[in-house]
Amino acid sequence: MTFVIHSMAAACCDSAVAVDSIPGVVSMSVRPLLWTRGRPTRSARRGEVSGADRAGDDQLVLDPDVAEDRGPADQVVSEHGALQPGRVGVEVAGRDVQRGRGQVITLDDPGAWQAALIDPVGFLNGQPQHIAIDEFKRGGNGLLLALKAELDRSDDRGQYLLAGSTRFLSTRTLFETLTGRVGLTELLPLSMGERLGVRETFLDRLFAAPFTAAPHTPPSRSDYAELIAQGGFPEMVLGPTTRRFRATWCESYLRTVTALANVEQAAEIRRPELVRQLLDEVAARSAGEIVVTDLSRELQASGGLVESYLDVLETLYLVRLLRGWTTSRTNRAKRRRVAHLVDTARAAHLVDQDVDDLARSDSPWFGPLLESFVVNELAKQATWTDRPISLAHYRDRDQREVDVVIGRGRQVAGIEVKATATPRPGDARHLAYLRDRLGDRFTLGVVLHTGHQHLVLGDRLIAAPIATLWG
Repeated sequence: MTFVIHSMAAACCDSAVAVDSIPGVVSMSVRPLLWTRGRPTRSARRGEVSGADRAGDDQLVLDPDVAEDRGPADQVVSEHGALQPGRVGVEVAGRDVQRGRGQVITLDDPGAWQAALIDPVGFLNGQPQHIAIDEFKRGGNGLLLALKAELDRSDDRGQYLLAGSTRFLSTRTLFETLTGRVGLTELLPLSMGERLGVRETFLDRLFAAPFTAAPHTPPSRSDYAELIAQGGFPEMVLGPTTRRFRATWCESYLRTVTALANVEQAAEIRRPELVRQLLDEVAARSAGEIVVTDLSRELQASGGLVESYLDVLETLYLVRLLRGWTTSRTNRAKRRRVAHLVDTARAAHLVDQDVDDLARSDSPWFGPLLESFVVNELAKQATWTDRPISLAHYRDRDQREVDVVIGRGRQVAGIEVKATATPRPGDARHLAYLRDRLGDRFTLGVVLHTGHQHLVLGDRLIAAPIATLWG
């Protein structure tokens, strides 16, 4: 097996990659953990502490249980997400950690890049076992085919760890996808639990009875506004809180990630300026339905081109599109997607909102970006649950809507996000509709709010603070 890391794009810190070892067996049931500067990190799944001195002051840690779940046919594990592994200190913990056998090569290095292009077979044969290759996509089809041939000679798991800034195995320039040899995971912006060093089990608790929530003092509205404006990138979490710094960092990030040289790796780009314009339009529709005909009219582009560039924005980990959820019991459901930017700091920047703007009681953006914040936290937790989790939304022709519909097998739970500190029973009426239509398949509906109350709103319906996500 090869462990492949695709990362969402931009730089996250100035430290070099530090990989002590690449495990021989790789599990996809967990995601990388806390990026930290000079403090301990804690496993999101099991609460196991790894000292900051093990991989330098700046590090990202994988749970040691990364070695348990994949079968021998999975020879590549692909981890894609927001954080750029080449600039985050990455320590992959596994059975070979103590031996220190793992090494990292980056194809950003001109010498390594040229060697991989000129003689890809020789390049791979010259590497030690359990090698990690950053920016693997630079090696192109030659290196990918050489890797496939190498994998076909051995079914050992954990042979390679590959890293990249996009879902590079699905880019148009590569014609081999390593089907049957690859496992995929995501490296997303920091979750709240990763920042705080706490174990996040909200999704597991959502499908357990009874639902439990630890008592704590939840953030205030202004605190939530800060979390939205801060986002999950380490520079923003640890950097200055001034509007100028945040605006400059976000704009620099967006200019580079939407530059032609970057986006043309994902698709053939006929109108490069349209990528950023489309991102602006999507940000202005945060937590809203994506109507391609409206976007087509605004951008003076064909519907097909808009759809193609929406795919590009997803590939670059700029946008998350929640599909419309439906079943035969909810056949009046709409199938349009709902848009969320993957990082709320960038969304706030694109709609020109700072923390003070968002904290105002009359802010029109606080509600939509708060919903995006919750969706992003759920998406992060979904990458490390033991059982597959799906996220969708529900809206129907009778104006009923549920912000997030969470599926686990045949079980379904619902989340409503309310920018209020005083939830009411009426806030759960659409969750009640899903409950009544789905019967025993519906496990729980939760109204997440900015207050501190935990309330029972009806049968399998509760209200809880948003901070319950990580509490």
